[in-house]
Amino acid sequence: NKQTNLLQYYGETPPDDVPPSTRSPEHKVPPSTSPSQALKATNTMELILQDIQHSNSQIEGKISEINSSISSLDRKVEVFTKRLDTTERRISDAEDMIQNLEANISHLQEEIVKIQGKTEDLENRSQRCNLRIVGLPEGVEGKDPVAFLEDWLPSFLNLPEMTGKLEIERAHCTFMPRPEDSERPRILLFKLLRFHDKEIILRQARKANPLRYKNKQIYFFPDMGANLYQKRKSFSEVKRMCKDLEIPFALLYPARFRIDFKGQCLFFTSPSDAENHIKKDNLPPREQQTRP
Repeated sequence: NKQTNLLQYYGETPPDDVPPSTRSPEHKVPPSTSPSQALKATNTMELILQDIQHSNSQIEGKISEINSSISSLDRKVEVFTKRLDTTERRISDAEDMIQNLEANISHLQEEIVKIQGKTEDLENRSQRCNLRIVGLPEGVEGKDPVAFLEDWLPSFLNLPEMTGKLEIERAHCTFMPRPEDSERPRILLFKLLRFHDKEIILRQARKANPLRYKNKQIYFFPDMGANLYQKRKSFSEVKRMCKDLEIPFALLYPARFRIDFKGQCLFFTSPSDAENHIKKDNLPPREQQTRP
């Protein structure tokens, strides 16, 4: 039956399942098969079977290759899964570590700000007895600037409030190359033994302003650190505005700006706050201090 079905499929014999009533008149039942035809049919069937076996063997080979590839992919996926688990664990540990580091960094930044503030305060306190003279002709101090200042300052500024001798610990010009005669002279920096003497000198210099020595304009300034100098310098625009509007003001140590505005004594630590308050002409914000 199997061979008959194969032969019917390939057209070697007519199908036997056709009912006689449906057969055409021309259709006739073939005579009995001869030995040569049977041999031919057998050979054809063997070729067909060989072709099927060959196709099956190829399919089985492909299936084996696919199974091998799937097994390889399974092993790779398993390795990748383990690596992914390890990576996720490490990422989680790193995130926890980063959170701790961020907290530590935030704390350290706060400490650095505090330490910087203390360092600047110590630097400025170490310079609290220092004064700078700007505009003094180059070389007038001679080889002993301390002796020159102790003798020259009381007579030049007319310091009657001093009960004793003016004592200066050290004095020197700023560390710059000696300028030419046509250039601006160097600043003379000196340190007083007593802070009270510094206050007297600055007060008397403000009273006697403008000061001139040998036809040169002389200025006295307190010495301070670079950061504090920049903070005080940032109030220059507000000071100019107050001068134009005739508003009494003062720049207090270290960098507090005071104005007498509409019967109130106001203090500012930010030049922009002071400028905005003057421009808006309103009541002071809550964060600003008002002297009772």
